Amino acid sequence: MMGSFAIVFCDCAACGRHIQANPKRCPSIRIEGERQPICKACFDRWNEIHRTSKGLDPVPLHPDAYRPVDEREL
Repeated sequence: MMGSFAIVFCDCAACGRHIQANPKRCPSIRIEGERQPICKACFDRWNEIHRTSKGLDPVPLHPDAYRPVDEREL
C-alpha cells in the first residue's frame, strides 16, 4: 500500500514562475519576515551572487527540494 504525499504549487518569490515544491526542502528567501519558496534557477542565481562570486562554496540544493514529501514528514 502506498502512503500519501504532499506537494505545494506556488509561484517563485523571486521570478514569479509557477513551481511545485517540497514544503520541507525547497529553498526560500525571506520577504517581510516570511520564508517564501524560490525555483531552482533563482536558487542557482542566489548562490552565484551571494556565495560563489565571493569565493565561497555554494549552498547545496536538497535532492528532494522539488519532489513530493511523505505526509508523515509534515
